[in-house]
Amino acid sequence: MVSVVIPVYKVAAYLDACVASVTAQTYRNLEILLVDDGSPDECPAMCDAWAARDPRVRVIHKANGGLSDARNAGIAQATGAYIYFADSDDTLAPNLVEDCLKAMREYDADLVMFQFDTISDSGRPLLSDYRHNDFSHVQVLTPVEAVKMQVKAEIDGYFWAFLAPASTYQGSGFSFPVGRKIEDLSRICEVIGAATRVVRIPEALYHYRMREGSITAGLDPQLMRDWMKAADDREAYVVGRFPELKGFMKLQQLNFFANLDYETIRQSLIAGLKIDPEDADLMRRRIEGLRRDVEHGDGDETIPDTLRDLLGLLRLAVSKGSDERAADAHPGLADLFHDMREDWRQMRVQWVGAMQEAMREKGSERVEVRRDNATE
Repeated sequence: MVSVVIPVYKVAAYLDACVASVTAQTYRNLEILLVDDGSPDECPAMCDAWAARDPRVRVIHKANGGLSDARNAGIAQATGAYIYFADSDDTLAPNLVEDCLKAMREYDADLVMFQFDTISDSGRPLLSDYRHNDFSHVQVLTPVEAVKMQVKAEIDGYFWAFLAPASTYQGSGFSFPVGRKIEDLSRICEVIGAATRVVRIPEALYHYRMREGSITAGLDPQLMRDWMKAADDREAYVVGRFPELKGFMKLQQLNFFANLDYETIRQSLIAGLKIDPEDADLMRRRIEGLRRDVEHGDGDETIPDTLRDLLGLLRLAVSKGSDERAADAHPGLADLFHDMREDWRQMRVQWVGAMQEAMREKGSERVEVRRDNATE
């Protein structure tokens, strides 16, 4: 049996479509846990109506505690051999569970990841360009390979983008961080690290709704702090679980925080985002410390040229001032902060080039397969 955990809070306009897509799964042996997180609208009654309609549906009514708390409540009551998390404003392809279980059997894997697409508020398909979807052949990975891909943002941290055994979450000390957002990023590597083999299948099995009221629809100072905490959680787990990745994580943390600082300054200039000066100072001290660690470390990691350019750009912005008055005094400063996507694209080009060079040197059959995947 597969337990599907769906936290529910103020999603009356989307809830029926979500639950209908779960009850319509071609794989029928499901336990569907609707976790009413103290929703103040008609969602609690809608959940109860679904339970009356389909015996596989169980409702957990609880006081509001946030997404992490709701997911934890679902984990505590799930009885399936596998647990899948869905967001209550999204929908599932009818073959999601069936195809995941089939891939587990076919590739002897215990963690299955898949692609997703995006839809609008009204359910209309949207164009999207997520690196997570940037593969066209089945990928069979070791946990350490998958962790490295996740940290480099080649695998997104969305918990609805994979199916995992219940033992990953139950009896293992696992829990989502209550009271914080960006909970997926902070825990995704724990799920990957608990696997013995990871398979990624090139099928879009989930429809992610882009809407204004979602948790990550906008940036705010608390959200930026939660991003930092999530990145630190991830690093602590990865280094503890895979000590050989310590140098790798230093470089990736430097890249992560540099891009986070970049986006913070850009939002401050363009959208008037107000960041606590102490928070900004803390992040920049972290960046400088990580830069020194990478440059003077004893590992093989080096800072790519594009990341060096970004670090220089950040120092320029800080030296000129990044608040609104500074932007007025330096009208050209805002123009420095073009879309971050281009920085990521350039970094990816460098990473892929370095990966291909390493593969040519090693020349192994396994590495050659990875090379094909990386270049597609």
